[in-house]
Amino acid sequence: MPLIDHELLIKPKPEQIIWRYMDLDKFESTLSQRSLFFCRSDKFSDPFEGTVPKREADHREKEEIHMAKFHRRTITIEEAKKKSENIGNLHKRFRRSFLVNCWHINKGESDAMWRLYLKTNEGVAIQSTAQSLNDALMGFEGEIMMSKVRYIDYDTDIWFDKDDYPFLGYNLLAPIVHKRTAFVHESELRVFQQIQDAVDNEAYWNDGENGRLIPCDLELLIEKVILPPTSDESLVAKVKSLLEKYGLKREIEKSKLIQEPYY
Repeated sequence: MPLIDHELLIKPKPEQIIWRYMDLDKFESTLSQRSLFFCRSDKFSDPFEGTVPKREADHREKEEIHMAKFHRRTITIEEAKKKSENIGNLHKRFRRSFLVNCWHINKGESDAMWRLYLKTNEGVAIQSTAQSLNDALMGFEGEIMMSKVRYIDYDTDIWFDKDDYPFLGYNLLAPIVHKRTAFVHESELRVFQQIQDAVDNEAYWNDGENGRLIPCDLELLIEKVILPPTSDESLVAKVKSLLEKYGLKREIEKSKLIQEPYY
């Protein structure tokens, strides 16, 4: 099924180069399962994942009063506050319903990403493109969306921006395509799925179930396999062995970060 297109998403260019950095265990899991792991948005380390900027939350009561007047209805401050709280609770329920798979947008390697995602020298970076990621997920029957992440100050900013995010109406997709500016170094492209049954069912997920594997076509997805700057010949042998074991023919490239400087 083609990835779902929606005006509230921030679309990448199809040729946009993307990267996924991972340790060797996760790389083998990707190869053996022929799948990508989609993590629940409420299980990310950032507690603000899938939440609302302060100014957006503060505005809800005023908006409820404004809408009541527009429709010639009477509403008390207490009723407006309750409606605002209900919207907040809805966002909390939505957090557990979204499954997200994250990629790094960059024309070249990122030293910061190597350091962030590899705790040892054993790992790889998968290089792909937004179009290849789209194509690799086409065989999945469920609905998946793709969006770049926009970074804002959650204390002072709102979602709307006449150039970057020109949508005035309140929506429930904005929290999943925005993050705090503290994470701007991630330069993230994400694909995500919503499990509607999880919105109102607090017991939907089993204990310890932090997400799900979604099948993808690795032949279409993986364009290059890059080794970290700290790699040695033993890692080259291990990665070659894994590629052969799981039947994926790809050349292995060493990080360009180890090139000799020019003088």
